[in-house]
Amino acid sequence: MKSGLQLSVAAALVLGMAASAWALPPVPAYVGAHYKEKPEYEKFAAAYAAQKSKCDTCHVPGADKKKKGHGLNDFGKAVHDHFKHRDFTAADKAKDNPAEAAKAKELIAAALVAAEAEKNADGKTFGELMKAGQLPGKNN
Repeated sequence: MKSGLQLSVAAALVLGMAASAWALPPVPAYVGAHYKEKPEYEKFAAAYAAQKSKCDTCHVPGADKKKKGHGLNDFGKAVHDHFKHRDFTAADKAKDNPAEAAKAKELIAAALVAAEAEKNADGKTFGELMKAGQLPGKNN
């Protein structure tokens, strides 16, 4: 009886850790909310919402996100260069505090706005592509 209880507890811990490992990071929800609030990005917001994997906006599908470079595409690199990841993570973890929630939203917005102004290899700004309803990154 005692070993059965121990086995059940161990199984619950393993399943709990596995569930947390599969949880998506909080960034895609912030990105969706950021663009949903901007009428000029209505087409992009719709294309973003329709994506099966929101991560593919910044990451190359199937790339190892834990390796150096995080498997980022050109738009993802532009966002990454302006993103204060540690500050965002701390603010997101404390998002029950309204000031921290606002800070997390502000940090992601600042990185996205800065990246929108940058140009891709074809000479178009990521913002132009997004306003046209296109996903900005090249995933190849």
